[in-house]
Amino acid sequence: MYKKYIKQFLKIKDFNNFIKFIFLILEDKKVRFLLVGAYNTAVCYIFGLFYFKFIEINLTKITIFNVLVTIHSFLAHKFLSFQRKKYCHKEIFRAIISYGSMYVVSAVLILSLINIGFSQLNAYHINLVISIILFYLLHSYFTFK
Repeated sequence: MYKKYIKQFLKIKDFNNFIKFIFLILEDKKVRFLLVGAYNTAVCYIFGLFYFKFIEINLTKITIFNVLVTIHSFLAHKFLSFQRKKYCHKEIFRAIISYGSMYVVSAVLILSLINIGFSQLNAYHINLVISIILFYLLHSYFTFK
């Protein structure tokens, strides 16, 4: 399946071949999904580091954080991963369900970890790892199916 990528990669001898390789990779939706996921994770992680490091966390502040990263994540996946230009009611509805359920899981997990003695930052890191896995599954099999 990925033989064409390896073949094109081995042809890279100059900048033009490198650009062809990049465009070939970006044609694959799975690769775009992983790249956008990595980008979203990096943005969420950096924003979350500052947010959870310097702000006393409560349910309201977790909600604000989740709304901001949700909007960013949804738009990035919609336009970059799945390259959807049109407005779709079903897609929005499934996204609300996906992100809403992840909000509940994240809020419960972070607050529970803080209550049992984890620092805010450690609770955020644990939640981030779990969220990456769950979001991948939700988006792949539900939100953008």
